[in-house]
Amino acid sequence: MKDLLRYVPGVNRVVRALERRDRESRLLTEECHRLAAENFRLKAHRPRAARALAPGEEPPLPPDVLRLMVAGTDDAAWFRAAGKCGADALASLLARAGTPLEACSRVLDFGCGCGRVIRHLRHLSAELHGCDTNPVAVDWCADHLPFARFAVNELDAPLEYGCETFDAVYAFSVFTHLTAALQTHWMSELHRVLRPGGALVLSLHGDALLPKLNRSERGAYRRGALVVRAGELPGTNHCAAFHPPVFVRGAFARGFEVLLHAPEGATGNPPQDAWVLRKCGRL
Repeated sequence: MKDLLRYVPGVNRVVRALERRDRESRLLTEECHRLAAENFRLKAHRPRAARALAPGEEPPLPPDVLRLMVAGTDDAAWFRAAGKCGADALASLLARAGTPLEACSRVLDFGCGCGRVIRHLRHLSAELHGCDTNPVAVDWCADHLPFARFAVNELDAPLEYGCETFDAVYAFSVFTHLTAALQTHWMSELHRVLRPGGALVLSLHGDALLPKLNRSERGAYRRGALVVRAGELPGTNHCAAFHPPVFVRGAFARGFEVLLHAPEGATGNPPQDAWVLRKCGRL
């Protein structure tokens, strides 16, 4: 059927784009498997211990394939700059919401990828943690970012952390790639691991992305419904979720108080909205 579609005017370009996306995804998956096997082989011959960084030394950059997989681009300059913007935005948003980052004793980067943001937080005295569903990215962070602790989490299972562990959790461009069921699961789980009064900082697709939606999707969004594309590929960049502010302030933030909404305020993930929520009750 796909071969026949090549000859339909205006459709062949779409078919080629889909084939290119499938090919890129396959290559990325194969490369991640190769890196995982190489990591396993190397760890069999050396202890798992990250080398301490010298004062002022910048952490190394992760491999191109990891940057591409978690950020959609392997551009090293963008990786550094966007990560710094994300870290600066985190500090600014928490300060505006009355919860200074410097006052936090434990902080979790939920969906840390290969450390794009957390690499810029090493100056903090807080105990830093990061988790992600990508074991290769987590392995790389554990080997190269010695100032934080990293763990692999499943896409739909509880985190390994105890209840009320963290003063702050941030999730940049994570809920933007989850289905409705996974959004509910992870909001409940992050509520569990936050201490009472703890802050949750999120970046979400808001009104700035409205022109990207088709007519039906725009209608649902304007009615206050969560819109999810490619829900069959949750947790990947192919899946995209769009959060109307009225939805965020309602069912999405159950058990939280909205402290701050900054349209397009997630400067490390433009043009996503930034939200700061405070755990204020039981679910």
